[in-house]
Amino acid sequence: MSDDYDEEEVTFKTNTEISSKKANYVIDKLLGEGGFGAVYKVKDSKTGNFYAMKVEKKQEKKPSKLKMEIMILKLVCNERQTSHFTKIIDRGKKDKEGFFFLVMELAGSSLADLKRNRGKAFTCPTGLSVSQQCLEACEDLHKHGFIHRDLKPANFACGADDKQHTIYILDFGISRRIINNQNKLKTPRVTIRFKGTLKFASLSCHKGIEMGWKDDCESWFYMLLDLIVPFGLVWRGANDKDTVCKLKEEARGKKEMFQGIKCGVELNKIIVYIDKLQYQDHVDYQYIYKTLVDACDTCGGNMDAPYDWE
Repeated sequence: MSDDYDEEEVTFKTNTEISSKKANYVIDKLLGEGGFGAVYKVKDSKTGNFYAMKVEKKQEKKPSKLKMEIMILKLVCNERQTSHFTKIIDRGKKDKEGFFFLVMELAGSSLADLKRNRGKAFTCPTGLSVSQQCLEACEDLHKHGFIHRDLKPANFACGADDKQHTIYILDFGISRRIINNQNKLKTPRVTIRFKGTLKFASLSCHKGIEMGWKDDCESWFYMLLDLIVPFGLVWRGANDKDTVCKLKEEARGKKEMFQGIKCGVELNKIIVYIDKLQYQDHVDYQYIYKTLVDACDTCGGNMDAPYDWE
């Protein structure tokens, strides 16, 4: 371990070495920062392979968000043959320096970056197929009693290299387990603080109402629209929490929500269905998947076609 370590923020300079019992990792560059700490691209000094490393400062009075991430990844990684969750490569802690780290499979660009680099919305076949994979990731997470609470294009990414057609879900820093140790749904709290990202937050989140599986699906739906509607979300320019909530409510059932795409009728069925769900309700994912396929047919596309970035 070199001494290029910042005590306050757990930041590392390029070429800093971090060792575990299994390997030595060399910091290549900073990839981003989240609610838990920083994410770095690192290189295994022995094999030359590149990975993502999440680093979190150890805090006495706060539960580790990285430990939550590790628990989720271990539980959910084998839910399907082509997983939407990055593999854990290694993990460890540095007691002296006061931080935890998690080494994971390196993903490619986020959906937010892919859309930004394209300079416009995705084509409907790409956006609908990608969104189906994003919902599959949610379904797998929900099976184990967790909700993500911050679904947005920046928290999904395509795979690296030959996995560019696979979508991965990222960052479980504010995820919450909504079932207890007896596998029963937790009693909803009377009020909750706002969690997540304003643009994609569910109506319950805006109103301080306990969130369940359906709220992830509502955020997922806003994300789907953000990816494929040429003009973006109706509330994209608003920054006030109450104003955004009002605009989301007013947009229900209106053509403006689906302006510029041919499959508005099909997509409206999805939000009508989600809006009928309560905190305790399980989601009929198969119904949503089928409706996405119908929407793609209406657009004259193919869900299995190569993506816009391939």
